[in-house]
Amino acid sequence: MKDSTLSKLGGICSILLGVSYLVIGINYLLLPAEQKAGGALEKLLPSFAQNPTPLTIQYWVFALGALLALAVVLAVSENVRSVNEGWVRWTSNLATLGFAVVAIDNFRTLAFQSGRATAYLAGDAATKAAIEVSGPFSLDPQGWLGFGAVGLWVLVVSLLALRAGTWPKLLAYVGIAVAVAYWFVAAGFVLNLETLIAVAAGLGGVILAPIWYIWIGLRLQRAGS
Repeated sequence: MKDSTLSKLGGICSILLGVSYLVIGINYLLLPAEQKAGGALEKLLPSFAQNPTPLTIQYWVFALGALLALAVVLAVSENVRSVNEGWVRWTSNLATLGFAVVAIDNFRTLAFQSGRATAYLAGDAATKAAIEVSGPFSLDPQGWLGFGAVGLWVLVVSLLALRAGTWPKLLAYVGIAVAVAYWFVAAGFVLNLETLIAVAAGLGGVILAPIWYIWIGLRLQRAGS
């Protein structure tokens, strides 16, 4: 008999991940301009020291959501694996790596950002210059893994599900749009275009990603029943 525990776990995690994207998208749009992606450290750190709550929420939700996503990748990939095992395995490994990097980056930032901001405010010109040139804490500063690789996985599973008729067509089309939104974020980091990231956060984070992950989660829950 087929084990349904992966579908059930993946379904719960996918629903929660969809909610987390909604929180991330709304919170990002409400962040102070100095704290948004692509902002210079000399503006970000003083702003964070003065008002750390919005970014701290962002870091926590990103970190915990990425951990949930690891189960989602397993469950969704298993759901479409028979259509093209090679592509599913490769891109699911990339997505797992991407989400793992997102979790590590955000937990590291939670541990060190407050002290870094305090040191920046209290430091002399040399200290501030040293912190500024140290750059971001991220292992993936341009989002190639956390957004680009994850977007590739979403695109592949959506196209395979569309080709095989595994999912409703609308769900697959939403998945394709989610993949594009992920790539918009990565492009925004690479090109240092905060507007592009904001568009992706608004359209992808607030609308498309929550719909896709929650819908996927509900289907996985039914499959595991």
